[in-house]
Amino acid sequence: MHSYRLPSVDRGLVSSLGHRRPSLDFLADGLLADWRKIAAWAALLVSAFLLPARSWGYTPESPEVYEMLEKAVAYLEKPREITEGVGADCLVAMALLKAGKGQAHPRVQSAIAKARKLAETVSRQGISTHCYNEAITGIFLCDLDPKAYLSEINIILQAMAKRQLSNGAWGYSPHTYDDTSQTQYGVLCYWAGHQAGLQVPARGVEAALLWLMRTQHSDGGWVYSPSDPGNFERRNQGVVTHSMAAAGLSSVYICAHLLGFGADAPRSAKSEEKSDLPPALQKIEAEDTKKKRLVYLQATSTNAQQVARTTAAGNAWFDKHMSYDVKKWTHYYMYAVERHRSFQELVEGKVVSEPAWYNDGVEYLQKTQQEDGSWRTEETHGSGPLVDTAFAMLFLTRSSQKSIRKATLDEGILIGGMGLPRDLTNARIQDGKVITPQMVRDVDDLLELLTSTEDKGFDATALPGGLSLDADLTKRTSQLERLRALVTNENYEARLAAVKTLARSRDLDNVPALIYALSDPDWRIVEAARDGLCFISRKFRGFGPPPQATEEQVQAARAKWKEWYLAIRPDGQLMD
Repeated sequence: MHSYRLPSVDRGLVSSLGHRRPSLDFLADGLLADWRKIAAWAALLVSAFLLPARSWGYTPESPEVYEMLEKAVAYLEKPREITEGVGADCLVAMALLKAGKGQAHPRVQSAIAKARKLAETVSRQGISTHCYNEAITGIFLCDLDPKAYLSEINIILQAMAKRQLSNGAWGYSPHTYDDTSQTQYGVLCYWAGHQAGLQVPARGVEAALLWLMRTQHSDGGWVYSPSDPGNFERRNQGVVTHSMAAAGLSSVYICAHLLGFGADAPRSAKSEEKSDLPPALQKIEAEDTKKKRLVYLQATSTNAQQVARTTAAGNAWFDKHMSYDVKKWTHYYMYAVERHRSFQELVEGKVVSEPAWYNDGVEYLQKTQQEDGSWRTEETHGSGPLVDTAFAMLFLTRSSQKSIRKATLDEGILIGGMGLPRDLTNARIQDGKVITPQMVRDVDDLLELLTSTEDKGFDATALPGGLSLDADLTKRTSQLERLRALVTNENYEARLAAVKTLARSRDLDNVPALIYALSDPDWRIVEAARDGLCFISRKFRGFGPPPQATEEQVQAARAKWKEWYLAIRPDGQLMD
């Protein structure tokens, strides 16, 4: 059942139609003008009652999100200098990477060069006035390639640990107050380093968690510069802001995950199975299984019950105050919300496919995106539209969720942060590397994996939802042709990866495959195909099918999409 949204109508138009009396003057002078108004009113009524509004939620793959990201990427790619520091360069690079750009992108390469130079400076001089640049640089390099930038990451992690205050917080130097804002990025830098396989001080993580629990405001939120009471009795800390509430709560969840208080902590070791890998690799895996460090750091002064009380109070604050209509640090805050919710999902083990907080954020960003593709916070200090836009993109792409999924694929850390995959089923060797379904990242990887394994033993459950396409036009065209053929593959995860990738490429040649995918038995593939058709056609309302559609609704939607496609490409060939 479609829902309908009545568009806003100019009050003057309604008044002129509802209360104006016909007269000779009307007939003589205003007939044409009023009939134009009548026609406009009729068009609005048709739009309101005959065109269905979007009745499902949003995901990072939704066409509306793609549209915003396209404009934002174009804005970030315009030649202009980033003047807010190396951290800003890294934020922009992370936003571009999360939006699908590659490491060869000029902005990414520039950020890498500046990050390496910063690490060199930190090795000689330590961290300067604040730790934002260093923390964000560490996060960026960990997410990018922890093996390639192992030395730089280690330098930054050691400097962050040295800079951390004895009570667990981070702040400015010389120290004047404890800083919730800097602490959130210190905690996130620790998490990124740990997930990349580097040494992170368990004592430092627990100290940060204890400080966050001690400084929580009496109403469940956090303030920018709290006073540490030295105990866990909550008190009035001053003015709670949305951005600091999200910063504090997200950091509590991150520490909880690092210390093993999450729902994913009680993992049982898998029994060793026979493998077709070379004997040397089998031996490495067995030894690593026996000797590997614990996946989680060990807490000595806190427990899961304390953490649960803190997060319950923090979430209660957001139940009362959740809003994106805030004037200060709006997009910085939105990225903190995305981080909070992503780590909440991880720790509590409850994932909502189309959460209200994300839907509301998407609609807020739709309303506030500028003509040039940027976003701008009304009241900020030390940042501008480039940084605001990067933060908004990190929200839209579910950046933290992507980092979590990427990081939690591997157990068993080897030298340089490289890990053997948790599941070696269907592993193969390519260019001296172990390749499994979890490690597939582009079309060539996927096709190679599918053709090198036996159908009966292939486990496709770990394939990613979208694949990267080659920047070279000839290679890209070939990859798209092979992807279209994959929509009929018997492995549903391979079909899902293919459909999601086709949906992100605004190419009419992909339409027949996406229409075909609307009849897929897996609802995730149907929704990805539908959203892709909306994106390619620029018809955000589209022709459906709606969520949980009946067979009749699916067939009706396919028929309408076919009719649309053949109207603009009469000689187009559809898939049967």
